This record gives sequence, C-alpha cells and structure tokens, in this order.
Amino acid sequence: MRTIRTKLYKFEELSEEAQETAIEQVRDSYYAYNDFSEWAIDDCTLFEPKHEELSTLFKSDYKFPLLENTGNKIYFDTGRGSYLDCENALIVTNEKQFLLWLGIPQEVSEGEDFDYSIFTPSYRGSSTTINFDGYTSDFDDVVQDAIDKFEEHISDCLTSIEKNIDYMFSDEAIIEDIEANGLEFTEAGLLY
Repeated sequence: MRTIRTKLYKFEELSEEAQETAIEQVRDSYYAYNDFSEWAIDDCTLFEPKHEELSTLFKSDYKFPLLENTGNKIYFDTGRGSYLDCENALIVTNEKQFLLWLGIPQEVSEGEDFDYSIFTPSYRGSSTTINFDGYTSDFDDVVQDAIDKFEEHISDCLTSIEKNIDYMFSDEAIIEDIEANGLEFTEAGLLY
C-alpha cells in the first residue's frame, strides 16, 4: 500500500495558467452535465416587458408580472432556425394593461366582438405570435403595430434565453460558480 498526498488549492491561490486550466475543466464539465437551457427558461421574468416601460405606462397600477412564465412546454432554438414556442407558458395577468402595452386603444379592446389569441403556428420552427379579431378595418395599422410589437418582444425573449445560456459558460460565471461552491484544484488547475 502507498499513500499519495496532494496539495489542494482554492481558485484564487492558483497561478494564472492554472486558473485558466481550472476554468476550462469546469467549463468542460458543464458541457457534459449541464441543464442551463432549463434554467434559462425557468426565469420568472423571462416574458415580462421592460419594467421601466411598464411603470412609466401604468405608474403605481403596474403589478408584476404582466406576462407570467409558467415554464410549461417552452421550446426554442437559438441556432440558425431560431424560434421560441411559449404559448403554453405565457399567461397574461392583466388583459387591459397587456393590450394598452401593445398599443391597442381601449375603444378597440372594449368593443363587443374584440378578441385576441396567443398561439404558435403549427409549422415547424415557428415562434409564438398573436392574432386579433373583432375590430374594424380603421384599426388595421394599429393592430399590425401590436402584432409587430408582440413578435419583437418574443424575439427579445429568445435573445435573453441565448444570452443567459452563453453567460453560464463565460469565465466570469464559471469563476463565480467555483468560488460559490468552494471547488478545489491541484496545483496545475485540475479539478479535485
């Protein structure tokens, strides 16, 4: 039998070269065993429009969240065929404010036949969108602007997902994780 003794180091005690090795070791383990995409879509603020915009528009009447994220059946791709299917996860908590945020005037939204639906088209790789019914053609431009705003917002949500995932693989996030979890390394920066 033989005994091997190994000195272990905290990240900040490592040389610069060993720190780079440590970061790569942890990053490689992330690629093998991470679920950052699940974390990114589990964000309760994922669908919420910008706070500044909502608080300016509704002042003290604004209550978080306007667009709730249930996390239910969210599908996305941030690659070449990027899309975000979130119709099952997105809940409008205040329809009046939601429609005003989109730019639909009350004279339209309070019409007897007015209605809207949030849905994802059935063709592959489609992003969630919105459709309006029960308004006069006088408001076609207003409604189209609302559709464009909603679709741009969904695109921004997808960008947010992508940025959150990318951040988790960044040196900064990895160092935070190393320090928060008290990971230790050999002198060469190998994960112990």
